[in-house]
Amino acid sequence: MRLFIAVKFNSEIENTLIATQNKLYSRKVTGNYTNCHNLHLTLAFIGEYDCPNKVTEAMKKVDFKPFSLCLSGKVGSFGDIWWVGLEKNPELFSLVSRLRKVLSDYDIPFDKKPFKPHITIIRKAKPPFGEKFDIKTLKLERVSMTVSRISLMHSHRENGRLIYTELGFIKGFRCR
Repeated sequence: MRLFIAVKFNSEIENTLIATQNKLYSRKVTGNYTNCHNLHLTLAFIGEYDCPNKVTEAMKKVDFKPFSLCLSGKVGSFGDIWWVGLEKNPELFSLVSRLRKVLSDYDIPFDKKPFKPHITIIRKAKPPFGEKFDIKTLKLERVSMTVSRISLMHSHRENGRLIYTELGFIKGFRCR
């Protein structure tokens, strides 16, 4: 099973991301646009691993208080992967650090590359032929949400389409 741990978005952030994709599409940018149901923020990419229950068990060891996550308004790229950025957030980095430590403690393999928070909106992106297109000039509205849960996701193909299915989740706690 191909697994990852992620933050799923509220409708306001989803709608902003979809509007950004629509702007790019109307400007004739081609590529594999991320399906609106698959938009997420990856916290830890596990990859092929056949023990999702062990991952969920590990996730339960990570306590966190709900925190705010905000789109930065910036769009960027890693080559032909185009993404939307997030504002710097110490709580997010702390959560990722603790999550990755627990995965290590449970001997669950994961991608150990430094965490660079971004939301992939297009893969294999290509600007219109013959046109200069600087993706960094594209701006989007600044919206935020409260992260109150993180999800274990399964990535698989169904009828040629990439499908992400939630296998489990943990919720943050509120102090009383």
